[in-house]
Amino acid sequence: MTTSRGKFTMSNEDVSNNGLEKKVMTFADLTSSLLEIIMSYLVLRDNIRASAVCKAWRKVAESVRVVEKHPWVITFPKHEDLTILYDPLERKRYTLNLPEIVGTNVCYSKDGWLLMRRSSLVDMFFFNPYTRELINLPKCELSFQAIAFSSAPTSGTCVVIALRPLTRFVVRISICYLGATEWITQDFSCSHGFDPYMHSNLVYASDHFYCFSSGGVLVDFDLASRTMSHQAWNEHRCPYMHNDEWFNLPKRIYLAEQKGELFLMYTCSSEIPMVYKLVSSDWEEMSTTLEGVTIFASMYSSETRLGVLGMWNSVYFPKYGLQGKGCVSYSFDEGRFYPRKKLPKPTIWQMQKELCPLRSLWIEPPSKDILDLMK
Repeated sequence: MTTSRGKFTMSNEDVSNNGLEKKVMTFADLTSSLLEIIMSYLVLRDNIRASAVCKAWRKVAESVRVVEKHPWVITFPKHEDLTILYDPLERKRYTLNLPEIVGTNVCYSKDGWLLMRRSSLVDMFFFNPYTRELINLPKCELSFQAIAFSSAPTSGTCVVIALRPLTRFVVRISICYLGATEWITQDFSCSHGFDPYMHSNLVYASDHFYCFSSGGVLVDFDLASRTMSHQAWNEHRCPYMHNDEWFNLPKRIYLAEQKGELFLMYTCSSEIPMVYKLVSSDWEEMSTTLEGVTIFASMYSSETRLGVLGMWNSVYFPKYGLQGKGCVSYSFDEGRFYPRKKLPKPTIWQMQKELCPLRSLWIEPPSKDILDLMK
């Protein structure tokens, strides 16, 4: 039996023993239950393609499509007591009165929790802006350049990691297990050299913490063994570092993960974001599509979501307009930045702030009950 344009066509074998031809079947004859089984195995990209075949297929494809919720922007205005929440898809703005965090700085966000640091610099605590729950940590004496935690502090498995490159060849890491009374600090050698001045945020995936430097070096800290390894890719050094055209422009490196896969991104002012995915120990460039993934980047933590309608194949930054014009984003489908309006040429410092303000990052959206109370 062969197929042509979605139809099963007859061959000599498609004749019954009594000489009568079998009924010609088409893909349209597949039952809804069979279609559901088939489409439940499709990755998002193929699910979307299948939904374009006809109305019936679209209905089934959408019913089994797994769509993740997009994060919101949380902003801590420097001279205001109110905290601002912003939904980038609905373009709605909310405010929270959180006196518990006045005079503190945000360091990281994950699973709806914030990691905050008081003005003393050594006093740190977890804070949930929706439940107002606060969990103190032991004093952190390390003057870190990147920090992250593995899961919500209420999960029972939460670990906090702080990283500081002491030199190009020595990386200091401090570890704090929730409930511990002190941090554990270790120094690790990095023979390939780790740029102490330009590197990504820390990201957690599959019991490992990762950080990527401008020299193309990925640091990998294994939680189970408390050991650090590293790998270098000379061909994936930051492309903007040694080029006179971009020398004076602000450059950043972001690292994110999606179901255990690492995504690396370089940005430089208004240049097109350069995104790579780690596949079989090599970084593959994603120049035309992100395969349905949306990257939500910030200076402290970067997240990804899969299949967010109206936002996929894009990179979003936590910068939004007060008039509800949406977050700054780059669409790989359209090949351009949003919003369209071109602003006057800013200073170098302003350009960096335009994409990633110092006091803004991404956070899980509030539950419906919490959202109702905020309205």
